[in-house]
Amino acid sequence: MRTFVMLTGIVALACGVAQANIVSNYGISIQSCVVNQNGSSVTNGINVVYTNTHAAAANEVDFLIGYRGHRYVLRDTGTFTQGAQINHNLTNALVGFGWTGPTPNRCTVKKVVLSDGNVLGE
Repeated sequence: MRTFVMLTGIVALACGVAQANIVSNYGISIQSCVVNQNGSSVTNGINVVYTNTHAAAANEVDFLIGYRGHRYVLRDTGTFTQGAQINHNLTNALVGFGWTGPTPNRCTVKKVVLSDGNVLGE
């Protein structure tokens, strides 16, 4: 019984490591966040799928990514209207580092700049 409990704990811990800590903030709802691989063994930014819940369009969304013990900020700019699903590959950071799988330790919204002039976060 003791061995079973220990193995169950190890499996639960391993499963927890495989899941990203995705945190939606500042009116941005993140559906997925995946670390891209460039075809070899290095990173090539992230793919993030998200929606803006604000009535005002978002012009900038900054994502804070935790991966392999480091923190990266990736910025997405454009005009992201309320309810539109955005699916972008961001490569302004987290490029050329050792790739250890598609799942970041953390993926959260750090800052949002809205078209009405409001800045949320940071």
